[in-house]
Amino acid sequence: MRLRIHHFFDIVRDFGSGKEISPHPHGNCYHTIAEEIRINSKLEFNLIVASDEICRGCSHLIDGVCDDVITHRTDFTGKEDFNNHLDKRIMEACGFEESKKYSPKLLCELAHKYLENIEYIYQGNDAAHTQKRKENVILGLIYYSEKHGFLLTSNH
Repeated sequence: MRLRIHHFFDIVRDFGSGKEISPHPHGNCYHTIAEEIRINSKLEFNLIVASDEICRGCSHLIDGVCDDVITHRTDFTGKEDFNNHLDKRIMEACGFEESKKYSPKLLCELAHKYLENIEYIYQGNDAAHTQKRKENVILGLIYYSEKHGFLLTSNH
């Protein structure tokens, strides 16, 4: 499976916020991939900076590229460009590699790198929103590690 790293952390954030993850009107696979991750901490995937398994079926995915727009930033209007920007920042800040296989368990164990760099990663977003994201990711990590019976480092 191929997965954008920001999608993984969005899923963990949603676990932490208690959000019901249900089918999206655009037809993407976020809800099905989130459920796969929820039940299988050993699922393997490659991290990519491109459309991924979640994007499959989305009405905004045209010839492998997202044509959706964002309105919460002034430096980006296209969702594809913004998502690529986020993924590159996360990959760089956390030392993740596109050629390496990752599991949800491993990414949770390495999530302290994401949390330590979250202000840098989301620089340009509303600071309060970024702080809320961080809190929900922490809650999601706790939920996930308890569900699957592994310990997180004290860096969380």
